[in-house]
Amino acid sequence: MTKNNAWRRVAALALALVLALPPALTLAADRSEIDAQVDRIFRNGKTTGGSVIIARHGEIVYARDYGMKDVRWRLPVDERTFFRLNSVTKMVSGMGALQLVEQGLLDLDADISDYYGYRIVNPLAKGTPLTLRQAMSHTLGLNENSGYSSIRSTVYSMLSADSKKKSNFLDRAPGSRYAYSNFGAGLVGSMMEAVTGVSVNRYMADHVFSPLGIEAAYSASLLANPEDVPGLYRNGKLYRAAGNYTGETYEDFADPERHYRTTVYDLWIRSRDLAKIAILLCGDGSYQGIELLSPATIDMMRQDQSTLGKSVTGASPYGLFLERNTFLLPGRTIYGHQGMGKNAIQNVYFDPETQFVFVLLTNGCSLKRDNRVGVLALNMFRYLYPIFTDEQLLP
Repeated sequence: MTKNNAWRRVAALALALVLALPPALTLAADRSEIDAQVDRIFRNGKTTGGSVIIARHGEIVYARDYGMKDVRWRLPVDERTFFRLNSVTKMVSGMGALQLVEQGLLDLDADISDYYGYRIVNPLAKGTPLTLRQAMSHTLGLNENSGYSSIRSTVYSMLSADSKKKSNFLDRAPGSRYAYSNFGAGLVGSMMEAVTGVSVNRYMADHVFSPLGIEAAYSASLLANPEDVPGLYRNGKLYRAAGNYTGETYEDFADPERHYRTTVYDLWIRSRDLAKIAILLCGDGSYQGIELLSPATIDMMRQDQSTLGKSVTGASPYGLFLERNTFLLPGRTIYGHQGMGKNAIQNVYFDPETQFVFVLLTNGCSLKRDNRVGVLALNMFRYLYPIFTDEQLLP
């Protein structure tokens, strides 16, 4: 027998053995290969600990936890690990705000002065009211670099017509131009508290998290299992211990004047629970029969608000706290949100066309970006998308 024929027989035998394996075993082999590559991407992204979840057609089809939530004690990230969402907090909080819009308690295009009881106006553009729609599309036109940075500031002291503080505003008509704004996003939570009379955390727990069977909170101190809170790491070294987070306080009452940061970056949640929310946003506003938002609201969240003839007149890459991203997959619009800061990135992206949902959470990694998207998330998304959709990415 020639050497070539011997190799052919070995290859044929190997193929026959694979075909003879039960489906569960072949899937296990595929899963092992995917796990290895996912771990490699985490490792190349200098990740201390992380979790990636893939869902398709409303069901989680892949989950991988990686690395450590506590390096010193060698505690691994697992399905119970909470992550601080950074700016993905905005996307989740927006669901609560839009529930209140559906209930008629908030109006996307009303003057926000209505919710504070005094006149709020941009002194550089007095003829145009500030609105919730502008805040959620990042076209409100507020300046982060003034009173917003002081914990002693109130909404009144920064934005009221009486204060006459031009430094808190950009020189443009509200709604006319995109400028990403944590200040504006925080006002959304402030307005939620103004119309509900309860804290953002209480409203979201009762109307978003509990119906979905989710444990999440706007402070780690409110979580029932503090041992599931990870430390935050920079270059593999502890930057902030978990105890610093669980020891923080949260004012669990409504204070619209001072609670203008809650909906910016402080939400804690588990990766699989965040996937439930992403599934809902990717679909029709419901998860396993539980409807939290109407299909019409979901559709509106994704749209360019400047095309609707409402209070936003300038184009923005954000709909209503949802980014429309055309970089992840050339030729296709992907929706979601990224959170970046404090040495970690968090990402939620979904494709309504293929019903593909991607969740990536970390407690420390490289913050390197490509076209504003974290490279870790970019590499992970582009690796997993074709595997679970059977669609090849364009070169």
